[in-house]
Amino acid sequence: MTSNGPPATGGTGLFREASLPLSVAIVIPVGVLLILLGLLLIPVNLGTIPFSPDGQLGLLLVIMAIQMLALGETPVGQYKRSWLLIVIGIAFAAMGIFSCIVPGILTGVIQLLLAILNIAGGAILLTKRFLPMLHGIRNPPAEPIAVPPLLKRLLATQTVLNVVAISFGITMLLPGLVPGMVIAGIVVINGLLLFVLVSILLKIS
Repeated sequence: MTSNGPPATGGTGLFREASLPLSVAIVIPVGVLLILLGLLLIPVNLGTIPFSPDGQLGLLLVIMAIQMLALGETPVGQYKRSWLLIVIGIAFAAMGIFSCIVPGILTGVIQLLLAILNIAGGAILLTKRFLPMLHGIRNPPAEPIAVPPLLKRLLATQTVLNVVAISFGITMLLPGLVPGMVIAGIVVINGLLLFVLVSILLKIS
């Protein structure tokens, strides 16, 4: 006899079902990637290990595409998963995969694309965040609104992430302007901040 009931969700220890939102679960591998990439860039800049910029750029683009397809999350904000966004995500994934397999052809295109998306996305999100604050300062409410400490940490973390994204985009747009070790530090900081963001989101949810 077969059972038509819902699948079991029990288990203990590592076999227990993880109550982790999909949005948070996707951010975690991105953070791991950025930290690992930043740490590997240190010996790369010292000339001790080889490095494939096409693989780096392609992987970043593929992860961005996965976020678009799964969540509607883009560097310039979150949007409804429309067919247009899905087509763009598929195109980004195809470009990233092609760059990883066939280096040297799409390097400049992907580098420019990531630079523009990071700079524009960071600037747009900062503007969206601080314009209401400026409006609130110019037109203060009758009674001050208390902001919870956890929400303050979230806003601060998101702000720093946006600034780091802009910095990363500038290094992509103007290669050679910033020393390689500084870029490695920026990438590691970005990855660590994503884990801070995950911990805050898990406390809020």
